[in-house]
Amino acid sequence: MGRRLRTLLEEVADRFPGLDDPAEAIDSGEALVGGIPVRNPASLVRPGSSVALRSSQPLRGARKLEAALDRFGVPAGGRVALDLGAAAGGFTSVLLARGASRVYSVDAGHGQLLGSLRQDPRVVNLESTNLSELDRAKVPEGIELVTMDLSNLAVARAVPQVEGSLLAARTDLVALVKPMFELGLSRLPTSEGQLEEAVERAASGTAAAGWRVVDRMRSPVLGARGAVEFFVHARRG
Repeated sequence: MGRRLRTLLEEVADRFPGLDDPAEAIDSGEALVGGIPVRNPASLVRPGSSVALRSSQPLRGARKLEAALDRFGVPAGGRVALDLGAAAGGFTSVLLARGASRVYSVDAGHGQLLGSLRQDPRVVNLESTNLSELDRAKVPEGIELVTMDLSNLAVARAVPQVEGSLLAARTDLVALVKPMFELGLSRLPTSEGQLEEAVERAASGTAAAGWRVVDRMRSPVLGARGAVEFFVHARRG
């Protein structure tokens, strides 16, 4: 039996998990199906259809990173950045807004980055690319700022995979810690003990990979399903 038809709201919510309000994006004509704006969230989408967003609606990830950069005092202006787990581009949009000269937007998925970001000459779209596949051929410039928002991969496991040869003489890392993935759990952890263990694992793994952990913070913006998340700031060089 073939895959069932899904509503446009389901498709947008699944494909762009960082979107604050998928229904509002559709109602305002930002959702494109096969390149054509569709404003009805209940419209059925055939399997394999192209679903995209026309421009940058507010992304939850953007608000998270803005808070972290402000708290940590990490500048983006004039720097070359590497955005790992770019998805729709919440972090990428913040880096550009704060003056990054170039952003290498990396994601293992395909077709998630917002169209406005795909067309920005400062963005290098490295979709369908795993962290372990990054090398100087894909990222020829020295990276001065790394941001990280990964799904299904712990920060403690991801940071050691950031190839040192990609980095500039001095590099900042701002990594979003998702406790469920950090602890390898099947459901969201809720106890303070578990949450603290998760951020400690992320910080320890980062330090073991040769980074100096500078600070950490609880994200003021909750993740999907109300998940409590954290940021770790580290520096190298």
